[in-house]
Amino acid sequence: MAGIARNPRQAKRSLNKKKFIKRTSVKPFVKYINQSHVMPTRFVVNDFDLKEVKDDNLKTKDSRETLRKSIRLAFNNTYRNLPNPKENEKAGHTKFFFSRLRF
Repeated sequence: MAGIARNPRQAKRSLNKKKFIKRTSVKPFVKYINQSHVMPTRFVVNDFDLKEVKDDNLKTKDSRETLRKSIRLAFNNTYRNLPNPKENEKAGHTKFFFSRLRF
């Protein structure tokens, strides 16, 4: 299982490129869980290419870290390249994935 541990923060136009990259970065987590303990939801995100998440990659600390880095790159690229909802009707269908859950 892969998910977001820390959501990206809102970026403003006045930020320089270095601060923009730091504020819009995502901190992912990787966890091995039993499928019978997963509660299905109505939200499914299939836009990420996460084929590396397998049992073999979660056994050692080094492989988990390289897996986490590749997932972070995928999440960051997807978040920074979200299409404009005004231009595309289906845009923003993954926007909920990057927003913080408040309950």
